[in-house]
Amino acid sequence: MADYPDWVMKHKRKGTYVNCVKGKYYLYAAHSERVPGTNKVRRVSDGYIGRITEEDGLIPAREKIGDEVAVFEYGLCATIFHLCSGIRLGLKKNFRDAADRIFVFAILELAYGDYSQESYQWSFLSVKFPNLDTHKCFTEKQAIAFERCKRMLKDVMYQTFGDEQDIAKMRLSRILMVKAKRKFYSSAVSDDTNKWLLKYNIDRGLWFGKGR
Repeated sequence: MADYPDWVMKHKRKGTYVNCVKGKYYLYAAHSERVPGTNKVRRVSDGYIGRITEEDGLIPAREKIGDEVAVFEYGLCATIFHLCSGIRLGLKKNFRDAADRIFVFAILELAYGDYSQESYQWSFLSVKFPNLDTHKCFTEKQAIAFERCKRMLKDVMYQTFGDEQDIAKMRLSRILMVKAKRKFYSSAVSDDTNKWLLKYNIDRGLWFGKGR
């Protein structure tokens, strides 16, 4: 084993190893594997943990997000979805498989003015309800339910926000959801918007916790 300084070795734990490159020390995760057909054991690296310096100790590696990053509007559609979840349950009783299409597309129309493929993909609803066909026509009965659902959603929004509906749409639509490396993250929210959410008793934890 290399003779490294104590301030380096104190960061080494079981399942890790230190590598020195040009006088700089780097910590890696690793495990051991037996070489097939022999009694030899080799070390297999499991990834870079961070750099070790005498002044700062272990400096963790920055997480690499990767190439695939997707952004979705979240706050507005999520709020409408949760405020009106009872309407969706009612649709389920009468339309079963079509209920989610009716409910989701009604939310998109209220939020963005239409339920096109573009607006659907922009919304987090495309994550929660993937593969909904925006080009498939409603049956006559479904179309009637769709128009009724839109009116009911508008009524709930008015009951909740009153004359501040436009302000609600503006503030909530700025709350985004980011998908990176198969994980979801919420965008930052200003102090003013947080105060506004409290005013209307809107719990962000419902969105970015169990509600997602």
